[in-house]
Amino acid sequence: MICSFECLTDWQKVEKHHGDNRPLSDDQRSAIDDNRNKLMDRIDPKSSIIHQLHVNKCFNARHNEYIEHAGTNFEKVSHLLDIVRRRSVASFSKLVVELHTDKQYDAARLLGGGKSTKYKIFYNRTIFLLTSIIFFML
Repeated sequence: MICSFECLTDWQKVEKHHGDNRPLSDDQRSAIDDNRNKLMDRIDPKSSIIHQLHVNKCFNARHNEYIEHAGTNFEKVSHLLDIVRRRSVASFSKLVVELHTDKQYDAARLLGGGKSTKYKIFYNRTIFLLTSIIFFML
């Protein structure tokens, strides 16, 4: 049996090869680490967010049980952040999306690097539309 392995040192190659199933970038890990105390105060684990993250396969049943059996809300959020920090980019993205869906915008903004994801999407679409209009006017 012959196995061939491609050396993946460039993140673009890793992204192409693994998609969102790759480790968190340094920026994503530092977003969790640097804002941990603020996130602990702003994330509300009493809402349906933990259930939704489990349903959306952000983490497995064992992780869900670990979070749910934590004594206080502070411990639940701490366990959630620890798990997401060790998971993939997809899990991190699902957390940010679920925070937005659950209207926990401050926490989502902290994880998104201080910028609103909705604003960035709106901004990019606006620039594209303006560029298209200018192109067709010429």
